[in-house]
Amino acid sequence: MRVYKQFLLAVAAGFLSACASPPDKEVEPAKPVAANKTENAKVRDLSAGETVTVTTSQGTMEVEPAVVAITDAQTSPDVTQDVYYHDPWEGMNRAIFSFNHYLYSYVLLPAADGYRYVVPAVARDKIGNAFNNIREPLNLVNNTFAGEFDEAGTNLGRFIINTTVGLFGLFDPATDWFDLAPEKQTVADTLSQHDIRAGPYLVLPLLGPSDSRGAFSTVTESVLHPINFVAEPPESYQLRFFDGFDDFSSQADTYRSLYENAEDPYLYFRNQYIQGKRRDAVFSSDNQPQNP
Repeated sequence: MRVYKQFLLAVAAGFLSACASPPDKEVEPAKPVAANKTENAKVRDLSAGETVTVTTSQGTMEVEPAVVAITDAQTSPDVTQDVYYHDPWEGMNRAIFSFNHYLYSYVLLPAADGYRYVVPAVARDKIGNAFNNIREPLNLVNNTFAGEFDEAGTNLGRFIINTTVGLFGLFDPATDWFDLAPEKQTVADTLSQHDIRAGPYLVLPLLGPSDSRGAFSTVTESVLHPINFVAEPPESYQLRFFDGFDDFSSQADTYRSLYENAEDPYLYFRNQYIQGKRRDAVFSSDNQPQNP
């Protein structure tokens, strides 16, 4: 464990020193009018329920339409044809959303650009693998309490294989050689398995879209995360922040593109989050064993 702590601290220290003086970058020219029209058309296609392809510096990805599930909707008394999600904390959520966007725009997005410029993609991939590996014991505990014992066994096998053969998780032979796919499970996922409802939509400072169940999961996992057992504060906090920042950097361009082209960014990201949760819930229920 002491070796693991020293390894993770070395990774974080290398990142900080590399980004201390990021190379000067040319100012990105303004988007041509034709490009803006194309992006606006994509937003309209999403609103119409169509899947679109978004191109970023990280490649291309398909974005599913954000359609709020009917079980979460109410009919507006003013415009009876409009359907909207009941968002009791919308005022507070919008304020936090605006704060987050300001923080992203002036701190995290420029830092993510510098990070991706300095650190090669292959190195970022290995860093992500290492952090995913150290999380496996938490996945194991959550899957066990959810009654997902096969998945918990997979978590154990992945942790043993990737920590040893995979050099502390830098590589993923558990997937590549043994077909043990990741089985991530959060406290929120476990609570949902026990029919604990998600609660109202909630935007968390820095972390973004969530709900009351997700907020409880975030706080709980901050205490239970295995990093706390291999590093002492403040190093453990720094490692957790670096883990989150590494994840954020891979999504930075997508966030920037979608925010700039959404008519109401708050509603767009809220509905995307809600719809994603509904798809996960449907997928989970479809994969539950059926009683004879």
